[in-house]
Amino acid sequence: MDDVADALVLVALALRAGVDLTRALEEVATGSGASVARDLSAVVAAVRWGRPVEEAWTYAGSLWRPAALAWSVAEATGAAPAALVADAAIRLRERQERDRERRAARAGVLLVLPLGLGFLPAFACTAVLPVVIALAVGVLDAGG
Repeated sequence: MDDVADALVLVALALRAGVDLTRALEEVATGSGASVARDLSAVVAAVRWGRPVEEAWTYAGSLWRPAALAWSVAEATGAAPAALVADAAIRLRERQERDRERRAARAGVLLVLPLGLGFLPAFACTAVLPVVIALAVGVLDAGG
């Protein structure tokens, strides 16, 4: 997901520099990793074959959905797509950060269980059991 967000930032920068959509996607694809290059090349090929941009983005996969939405909005409203694509990259990064935080919280919970199971018997034997024994001895001595 980091690669997709980085690619969207690069596409937004290319669009702001005045490069058209297909050229921006093509340039970012050539300088990106294998999965990003494959997805963006599929979009470029679909656009060159005359497919609508919304349909072309479906060939890229679900990670590119924010980019497809940004282009759909840009085409429908006539707005410049660069800002919308940059916003899509920000949203992707925010979603990824939330996913990381959720996984970290889950890992914390999963770590507490084994630690608790290991330390609870030790705590009971060193702190609770001596107090209970001392109280029981005191009660038995007082009663007898």
